[in-house]
Parts: sequence; C-alpha cells; structure tokens
Amino acid sequence: MASSQKSEARHPLKHRILHELIMVSVILLILTGLYIHRPFVGGGGFLMSMSRGVHNFAAIVLIISTVLRLWCMFVGSGRDCRLFIPTWADLKLLPKTLNYYAYVGERPVIVRKYNPLQMLTYLLVFILIIFQIVSGLALKYPDGAFSWFNYGWFNNEIQSRMGHFVVMWLFIMFLALHMYLNIREKFEEIKEMHLFSTTYEPEEVAEEQ
Repeated sequence: MASSQKSEARHPLKHRILHELIMVSVILLILTGLYIHRPFVGGGGFLMSMSRGVHNFAAIVLIISTVLRLWCMFVGSGRDCRLFIPTWADLKLLPKTLNYYAYVGERPVIVRKYNPLQMLTYLLVFILIIFQIVSGLALKYPDGAFSWFNYGWFNNEIQSRMGHFVVMWLFIMFLALHMYLNIREKFEEIKEMHLFSTTYEPEEVAEEQ
C-alpha cells in the first residue's frame, strides 16, 4: 500500500511576505518617529536627515504592503477578509479567550483560523495603519490632497501631528501585547506566520492499494 499527502501552508507565502514587510516597516517608523519627535541620540543634522529618509522609505513600504495585503483580502484564491470579522459565536468566546491568556481559564475550542481577540485586534490594527498613512501624508503635504485631514478632522497640523504621535504609541502597546501573546502560544504557532515557517496543514490524503 502506498500513500501520498498533499499539504499547504497555513498562511500563504504572499501573506507571510507582506506580514514581514508591514512588521519591519512599522518598527522602523516607530524608531525613527520617536527620534524625529525628540532626538535622543546626538548626531546633528545628519542623523536627523537620515532618520527622516528612513522614515519616508519605511512609510512607502508600509503603504505598498498594506494596499497589497488589503487586495489579497478580497481578491484571489487566498482571500481571507471574512477571517477578520468575528461572528456572534466568535464574540461569545471572547471572555473565555481573555481568561485563557490571563492564565485563569482553559484554552477555548477555536474552529476558525483566528480566535476572537485576534480578529478584533487585527481589524483594529488595519484601521490604525490606514489612519497613520493618511495622517502621515497630510503632515508631509499639508497643502496637498490630504489637507482636509489637517483642517477637517482636526483643527490644525499640530493636532494632526499629536494624533499621529498618539496612534504610534498604540502601535508600541500592540507590539508588546503581540509579543506576549506569541510567547503565550507554542513556538510552532509563532513560526507559522514568518518566512522561516515549516508548519503545514494537511489538505487531503489519498491512498492506493
């Protein structure tokens, strides 16, 4: 008897590549953004210019990666937009999920790819990324196509900059929480979202006699 097994990655390669690009660009934007806001290392104008250059480059990478990831959510064989929208059944599992991560409850049975906490968090992250992209463009081109952001949603550029800065701190808190939740899970489940992943899920099993 011979058997063959066809497997596919839990997260498609294109999703993992975009995940890495978004993650690295966000980290670079946070580091350079903190320095631009308040230089914490001496280096004069050169270091500030370099920080602004890296910040602008990382912003371009983030914009392109986010647009491609949103495209992949709705188009193609790997579209997964519904995985980020919790149903009522998912929301009912949210208290048990929170108890599990707080070490006061058992791990709930999750039938979908993400648990309800992940769904709500990832959905919020995409919304905040879009906010950062729009606010960043509005600050870079205050008299351009995004001027409505500075003087519509906010009263002036100072308030827009403050909103951009506050959301950056939300990303810092998200990264800290994301790292904790990753450590909370098994190492194989951490690896599966990255390019070095070797985690596979069986898709079908065929046997010949």
